[in-house]
Formats: sequence, C-alpha cells, structure tokens
Amino acid sequence: MAKLEGCANCAKILLIVFNIIFFIVGIALLAVGIWVVTSPYNLDILAILDNPILESGAYLIIALGAFIFLVSFLGCCGAWTENRLMLIIYFIIVLLIFIAQLIGCAVIIAYKDKVDAFVTNNLRKTMNMYKGVQDEDKYSVGWNALQVLLECCGTNNYTDWMETPWYGNNTNIMVGGLSIKPEWPATCCKVDNNLAPVTDGGFPMPTNLTYCYGVGVSEMMRDEYLNTEGCYMAFEDWVKSRALYIGGVGLGLAFLEIFSMVFAICVCRGVGKSED
Repeated sequence: MAKLEGCANCAKILLIVFNIIFFIVGIALLAVGIWVVTSPYNLDILAILDNPILESGAYLIIALGAFIFLVSFLGCCGAWTENRLMLIIYFIIVLLIFIAQLIGCAVIIAYKDKVDAFVTNNLRKTMNMYKGVQDEDKYSVGWNALQVLLECCGTNNYTDWMETPWYGNNTNIMVGGLSIKPEWPATCCKVDNNLAPVTDGGFPMPTNLTYCYGVGVSEMMRDEYLNTEGCYMAFEDWVKSRALYIGGVGLGLAFLEIFSMVFAICVCRGVGKSED
C-alpha cells in the first residue's frame, strides 16, 4: 500500500477525525432515543397522536444512532487502510443518508401548516376515546400522562372534558363529603411532583382533590389546584423542545456528511493515483 502524500493524506486524517465525531453523534442519538424511551410518560404521550410512525419514533432514533455508529466505523477503517472499495461504499451510504435528510426536511416544510391541524384533531379524537384514570388502554394512559407531565387539561381548556363520552358515562363520586359528578379527570389536578415516575399503573396523587373539584371553595381558589390551560399549546411546546435536540443533531450530521463525502473522494483519488 503506497503512502498517501499532500492533500490526500490530509484528507485521510480529516476523514478519520470526522468519523470519530460521527461515532460520537451516533452515541448521542442512542442516548437521546434511550432517554425518550425511559423518561416518564414520553411514549405514553406520543401514543395519543394515534400515529404508528410517531409512536415508534424513539426506537427509530435508536436504530439511526446504531446505524451511524456502524457507518463511522466503516469510514474510519476505509480511510485508515486506504481501501477504495470501503470508501466508495461509505460515500454511497453517507450520500443516501444526506438525501434522506433533505427529503425529510422538505416534507416537514411542505406539511408545516398541516401539523397544527393534525395535532388538534388527534387530541380531540383521542379525548373521546378516554375511559378513566384507572384504565390502561393507550388513550387513557396517554391523556393521563399528558395532563400530569405538561400540567394541562383538555385540548383547549378543562371544559373540553364535559363534551366527551367520558363525562356522559361518569357516575358520582364522594369528594369532601359530597357526592359529585367529576367534570374533568383527576389527572387535571395539580400535583406536588409532575415528574414522579408511574408506579403500579397509577399517577401522582393530586395536591388537593377536593379543592381541584371546587368543593367548598371559590372558583379562584379551585384554579389554584386545577390545571385550567389546555394541552394543545403545552403539547406543541413539548414537541418543539424535543425537536430542537433532534434538529440540532440533524444539522450537525448534515455538516459532517458533506465534508466526509468530500474527504472520502479526495482519499479515493489519492489512493488511485498512488496505485498508478
């Protein structure tokens, strides 16, 4: 194997460095995906959008992280051994990843205006499938998780629950010594720690259920113990905060991909010249 010189040798070193960074990015994606999967309520909340792609999004991020991990290893090996075949395969894979990212960005931009309607419609639709705090179907668990984690109630506000089948099917319960018909789920009530992990299928206990249901107190006092704001805006902020992490990693990847492809071509050309 002839020794590379000049720009080709410089490109080889930079390609190895960039793939080490790729390796770190892959680990970062794995960490983000695992964090989403293991953090309280994250997957439960995504489930209420009733979209299989979104529900499995965290696992796709983990798979992408593992894939990038392997691709970076291929790039390092190809550059270190100056193997043209490995470098060509590496270039093609990185190019395909880059094109897929461009398509993904284009789709997001094209459908940006439809995202709000999609979220709102799905929140309203899945509210009608809600059964109760103790139920374990994905819609009930998802809505309970959403309201506890994001400290919200209903799609637009807490009164939305009175327009759902859940409210129509409700029976009276004893709260503060009175028999009342709940107008919103107990997960709308404020809790001491909304990030407390779920235990035995239950959610954190309300700080004061009696006051949350307005028993024996004024509306102003009730609102101190009830999350009156709707979940739509809170959910949008929640998605955006996580999209920032993914978007930041995506931009970093695009930057690395462009330079990695250029350096891979330079090394290939250098290897070809040294073999002639």
